Parts: sequence; C-alpha cells; structure tokens
Amino acid sequence: MIGVKLPKHKKMSLKEVKTYLDPKSVFFSCEKDELLIKNNQEVKEGETIARRKKFDLPVIASVSGKAKITTKDNIANIEIINNHEKKEYLEDIPYDYTYTKTELIHFMKEAGIVGMGGAGFPTYLKYDTNKKIKTLIINGVECEPYITADYRVSLDHAKEIIKTIHWIMKTLSIQECFIAIKVHNPLLKEKLFTIADKYKKIKVIEVPNLYPMGWEKSLVRYIKHTDYKTIPLEKGIVVNNISTIYAVHNVLKHHKPLTERMVTFTGEGMKNPCNVQVKIGTKVSEVIEYLGGVKNDSIYISGGPMMGEHKKLEEMIVTPDLNCILIKEGKEHIESICLKCGKCVDNCPAKLAPVLIHENQDEEDILKHLHPEKCIECGICSFICPAKIDVREHVKEAKKKGMKI
Repeated sequence: MIGVKLPKHKKMSLKEVKTYLDPKSVFFSCEKDELLIKNNQEVKEGETIARRKKFDLPVIASVSGKAKITTKDNIANIEIINNHEKKEYLEDIPYDYTYTKTELIHFMKEAGIVGMGGAGFPTYLKYDTNKKIKTLIINGVECEPYITADYRVSLDHAKEIIKTIHWIMKTLSIQECFIAIKVHNPLLKEKLFTIADKYKKIKVIEVPNLYPMGWEKSLVRYIKHTDYKTIPLEKGIVVNNISTIYAVHNVLKHHKPLTERMVTFTGEGMKNPCNVQVKIGTKVSEVIEYLGGVKNDSIYISGGPMMGEHKKLEEMIVTPDLNCILIKEGKEHIESICLKCGKCVDNCPAKLAPVLIHENQDEEDILKHLHPEKCIECGICSFICPAKIDVREHVKEAKKKGMKI
C-alpha cells in the first residue's frame, strides 16, 4: 500500500464543539439562467433558490431572509440577509419506514446532498443506477493532518449514522457495508463497534495510518482487494463519506436539506481551534471573529494542508464540501530548483511522475503520455519535495491542459 506517514496535529481542535448557526448573511453564486428567485425576494430556509445545470442539483437557502442579487457577466451572486426566523423540521420518520429506491434518490437529490469529505460529488448519482450495488464503504478515515470534522460527527452521531446505513442497505438490498476508520482511534472504534455489532451486515474496519488512505481507490483496494478504472460502481461498490451519511440521515429522518455542516477551524495561527457547526454560505471571516480571531502573519488555507488551497480570507465561504479552515503562522516557503531526487515519483499513490509532468507542462505531445489527468491532487509530491516546490499546483495546471488535449 503506497502512502506516507504524516504528523497528525489533530488534538488541537478536539475540544467542545461550537455552533454558529445564525450568521448575518449567507452567500451563494450560480449562473444567471440557473436562478429561481428575483432580487429583493423573501426566501425561506430550505427553499431552492437556484438549480445548477450540471447534475441538476438545487442550491438551497440556509437561512430565511431577503435575497440581494448582483450579476457580473454570466454569474449571479446571491446574498441572503438573515431575518433570524428559525425553520422547524417537524418530520420524524421512523427508522422502519420503507422508502422506495426512487424516493431515496429523490430525497438525496432535492436535499442538495454532496460528498462532504472534499470532493463535492452529488450523492444521489452514486445510487441512481441500474447496476446492482453489492458493497457500501463508508469513509471515516479522515487521513489529512489537522482535520477532525468527520471524527467529531462520527463520535457524536454514531447511532444515527449506523441506523441510516442500515436504512440505505435495506432499501437497496445491499449485501454488506464496511465503515473504515483509521487505526488508533479507540473512542470512535469502541462506539462504532458497539452499535454496529447489532447489524450483521455492517462491519467496522481499521485501516493503516497512511496518507492518502482515505482515497477511494486505496479503500477499495484495502477492503475488497480489487481495483476499478473510473468509479467503484464498476465493481458494484459505492463509497460515501461518513459526514455525508449523517446528512442523508437528516433528510430521511427529518426531511431536512443540507443547510449546515461541521467545519474544523484549526492551525497554529488560530487562537481557539475547534470544530464548528456552521450554516452553508457563511463567511469564514465571520466565524473566525466569533471564535476569537487569529494570530499575526497568518496564512489561510481552504481545506487541509495536503489538498487545501491558499486563499484570501475575504474570499472564503463555507460550502457543502468544506471540511476545514487551516490557519498557519508565518510566510509561505520559497521554492528552489528541483534536486532530481525522485521522491515525488517514489511516493505518488497514482503512480505518476510528478516532476516530469511539471517539467513538460507546455509540451502537449509529452504530456499526454504522462497522464496528468490521473492525478488525485493529494499533495504528497509537494509535501515530500526537499526543494519546497509546490509540485501539486504545477501538476494541477498540467491536468487542466491534459484534459483539453
């Protein structure tokens, strides 16, 4: 199993969970022709305010209030000014209620549920298939340093998560499920093992403490000893993030769409690192201010240290797939020239040659043979580079070009 051991840095955020569910405003963007509301229209929490053409997925208001819409070119930017009216989700569907497959897919879709581990792929599409789903793998590995959002959700809502897994399996006649967690998580292991023990078809599996063990292909290889070309469904397998399953619980049990999520606010530059339950669309700066602010000379990363992206604070908004805001002290590293050490090649989980892709970014004929499109953007090449070259970013650029060739 290819992977690297990374420093964890997880303890700093494992404190009491905080909530920030009443922001001043929330923000969304879409193409102009995807809008379903008008400027100055009053909207309700849970209302569909736009519908994305790609995947036919709804954009859902996470608070109630007046919508202010500004447009630039073909993009509509929506601000919903919170009127602080709370939405009550009174539905309480019993766990033994029998959904049909069509209903299950419909509720996932209309609730706007997407992969919450960072990928953001619409969850309903994984189940909207005529192919028999034999195996469900729940990804609770959270192998990137610093991030503990999935861990917190899993620990606090283990019972609901496992009951929802059973619900999905019963609806779709899925034969088996494996909940994957990282080894050396004793509290989570005990809690999940105790509850899952009541369900013969649900097993909790501990996986090695390697990065990127949470990559779908790594999990499928480790748990089912098989591989696939494009998606796990080729082998009758569906992989879901564990926080995504909790979001599915909320829609199946309470008909509550995806309007909030757990986000880890952490890093040496954060004064009070912790996990925060926050509304989708909230400004990150507003949450940071609520938590007590940051230290001087901080660097802001949307996501974790390996797969995250450096961004300006004023540009950062909580999205359904945002699991972490990482705030590091000091300045960014300065790159030096490549040392030709080959470490990025030796440690690439996708078995690519990142240094060669980097060096041949502008050579289309060479690039197509190096397959940058197979890059999973895990960041190992940048992390392991002794010259401090941000190899991943160069490969990502080559990946964009390669997909156009």
